[in-house]
Amino acid sequence: MFVKVYNDIVNFLSFANNLRDLRKKINLRIDIPEMITQFPGSHPKGFIKEFKKRRTTILESYLLLTKNLESVNYNERLKALRLLAEHIIYSRSLKMPLNTARVQLALMKEVIKNRDNKRIQLELMHDFSVSSFGHPRVIRRFLKKFDIIEVPETGDELKDLKMGWDFHVHDNTSYGRKTPIQLIIDAFIKGISELTVAYTNLDHEEAINEILEAGKILGIKVNIAIEFSAIINGFRFHFLYVLPGFSNKPKKFKKFLKQKSDDYKHFLKELDESDKKRIKTIELFIDNFNKTHLPQINEGYSSDSIYYLHPLSLHDDNSGLPKIYSARQLGELLYPKLRKVIENRALQITAIKLKADKKPELFVKDEIEAINKKFLQIRNQFRDLDPEKIRLEYFASADIAIPATSVSSLDDIFDLAKKSEGNIKLVQPLQNGLEAAINMILDNYRLITHTEIFNIHDTIETKESDFILFTQFVKLLNDGNKDSVLDFLSKNNININHSGLNKTLEYIKSNKLIPAIGSDATGRSTLAPGMGFVMENRLPKYQRNFFKKRHYNMPREVSELMYQLARVPKTTLKGIETANIICLGKLDSSKKNLLGDEKNEKPIAPMQAWEYLNPVIKNFIFILIGFVPAYYILGYEYALLWFAITGSRNMFVDVISGNGLNPTEWRYQDINWGNVAQSLFWTGFSVPILGFVKTNFDLVWTGPHEGTLFEFVKFFFINISNGLYLASHNYIRGFDKVTIRGNLFRSIIAWPFATLFSPIGNALGIPSIVQAKFWSDFVASIIEGTGKYKNIIKLNYNILKKLVPDFQSDDDETVKLATLDLIYFVQESTRTKTVLKKQIIPQQRFFTKWKNKLKGKKKKTEPLDSYYELKKRINHPEGYNELVNYIIEHYNREQSLYLLKLVSENYYNLQLWLKNLL
Repeated sequence: MFVKVYNDIVNFLSFANNLRDLRKKINLRIDIPEMITQFPGSHPKGFIKEFKKRRTTILESYLLLTKNLESVNYNERLKALRLLAEHIIYSRSLKMPLNTARVQLALMKEVIKNRDNKRIQLELMHDFSVSSFGHPRVIRRFLKKFDIIEVPETGDELKDLKMGWDFHVHDNTSYGRKTPIQLIIDAFIKGISELTVAYTNLDHEEAINEILEAGKILGIKVNIAIEFSAIINGFRFHFLYVLPGFSNKPKKFKKFLKQKSDDYKHFLKELDESDKKRIKTIELFIDNFNKTHLPQINEGYSSDSIYYLHPLSLHDDNSGLPKIYSARQLGELLYPKLRKVIENRALQITAIKLKADKKPELFVKDEIEAINKKFLQIRNQFRDLDPEKIRLEYFASADIAIPATSVSSLDDIFDLAKKSEGNIKLVQPLQNGLEAAINMILDNYRLITHTEIFNIHDTIETKESDFILFTQFVKLLNDGNKDSVLDFLSKNNININHSGLNKTLEYIKSNKLIPAIGSDATGRSTLAPGMGFVMENRLPKYQRNFFKKRHYNMPREVSELMYQLARVPKTTLKGIETANIICLGKLDSSKKNLLGDEKNEKPIAPMQAWEYLNPVIKNFIFILIGFVPAYYILGYEYALLWFAITGSRNMFVDVISGNGLNPTEWRYQDINWGNVAQSLFWTGFSVPILGFVKTNFDLVWTGPHEGTLFEFVKFFFINISNGLYLASHNYIRGFDKVTIRGNLFRSIIAWPFATLFSPIGNALGIPSIVQAKFWSDFVASIIEGTGKYKNIIKLNYNILKKLVPDFQSDDDETVKLATLDLIYFVQESTRTKTVLKKQIIPQQRFFTKWKNKLKGKKKKTEPLDSYYELKKRINHPEGYNELVNYIIEHYNREQSLYLLKLVSENYYNLQLWLKNLL
């Protein structure tokens, strides 16, 4: 009872009201995706933000990706992904933009997943706002929270960063659960640079185009592979035919498809036959489930009740679920139906148990025991229900499956691969045992260029030690020492064809057998780690031990051979670094199905309660706590003066750096009130520290307490102490090194100013520490204002760098949207014109300009072509009217009124400004 009351009070005092309102709007869109309004977009920082918050656009885009699962909607999904990518990349972060984008996408995914948990949703939305600033320490805290790696911030795309990889994954058109775009989004969040996605045939052209285009949008290299099987030595083995590189080149793949008809005709026919048998296997599994397992599940329940599970069928209305292509997806098909039935049974038995607890006299002892036993059984069954466990229990029997059609000739497939610059990779090598895998390689050494030496999904049924032995064999084979190979085979009692060994060793001298690892991830298993691997030395040093402890590490033999021979994202090992591959996915055993009456409510941790406290209350507490020590040292008047100096400095820096020196351009929204409150908190505690320094200096100073020397030395100690204090609390608050050093030296720079003007301050009776404070903040306002000004200029530069080329587009809509955005940016910030001028009219360097002036040269700078194109578009005789028509046609009434006012007030001013530039 106490915990509930405590949590209710904390929840009442948490979060701003506008965040609560935003949650309601977001949940409406989660529940009713049809409410999502789509209209021509704009730059993420452009006029679109007047209609929708950035986080809302990100969430809506992600919802459109997850709701439009039909293949015919893949163009709509790609359009939503492009919008999503634009908005996650353009945060306010200058120092960690790529990591900020990955964190914010992870946050929005969690907002959707936690639809029914109000507290967690609000926390996540608050975290999204905090992360938007891209503060390095904050972003690193969220990376740790979501268990994802930090990637280097070089300005490059993920594919160029040599971070994570996975060369064997599936989407929902083969064995997986997720759409191609969802797979790429997960890879982006995890920090994966390269993926190989396996398909069972080339008929899924739209899915392959979708994943290639999605990879291009999010900067991930995507390889396409065809999975097939072949009978060798009486055993069925699986292979990947990795097609030539189509990453970021969907058009190249289309060209390949046009050429495939003749060369691939027979191979594709065999793949089609294999798909038909796969569907037949699915039908047999379902039939077996309905005949064998369903009666046991329904035992004791009437067929017309809500506690009865009806027969499973592929032809049910499975709206919201992707089409089933493999038996590995059957757990996902059955799960929602079985979960609902078991949930109903759990509610029923709970009601019966409550009755037995309240009125035990209505039941005999044996009935109560039976009720308690059934209660535990059903509740535990519901809690632990999981799609992968369902698959293994009901749909994993090898006796039922019809063997897929094997390719008639592995030699023919090898020839196709060689002709198209592809390669053949052996996957799931140990599915028939170690000896069978070794003999298969020795008999087909010429046809196999790569082999998996570790398959994560197969660790569910195959021992890790067997993979290590196989890895050792592949290493010995590549080393080419026959005696070592024979010794290995003898120790492990493996029989082989010795003539095949000699030929294999001779061939491998000049054609290494390349090792590979793959997760074989389908996006659902709770029994094996999921997608992605990374070399430990690619992680920042602060993350290495954390990931080693929390994630599965590949066996040493596997990591070393992969580093030595595999073509994976890697860099040179330094010093004592060793090759170690870490899985990016991990087992998640914490997810349980809850009914809602579980007595496991935990009190909200005090630090968590403080972190998410309503910002108005939080800021007030910060200011109040900081005021107390200042009041006791300086008294009421000077404490207020002290706070006025700090507060006004923060506010003026925010508004001036954002919109210049003209007060009419200053806006309340530009002030970071949280930063103001924290500055007042920390400055309050600086008062007793500086007071202590001043008092003790007066005690130890042996000379006269007046004159230039006294003031000079006194302010030296006061300013140095202030600088050290500032640097200390900046470090505690997680500021970057540049800011910390700047705040240390600002006090040193303020020292001579404080000394020089001390006679005036002393004459007015102002305490020395207040004088030192004034000059320190005066210098700080210049340093911080300059820094923030440069940041805003850089942000505007990045925005306009993307926007200006749009005016040269042949697409009329692109030009109109760019025009609206430019007008919006000009109205919002006076800095926009400064940045735009630099982009369209190159500026001479200062020394070049001065040199030309000395030589008497008046060299006129010629504008770029973009200037003339922009001027032509804006000065078009019908430009204004066409823009008005476009607005009215594409936006609703309220949006049109806003945009029409925006255009009418700024369009002709922009024309005039462009005209006067030359």
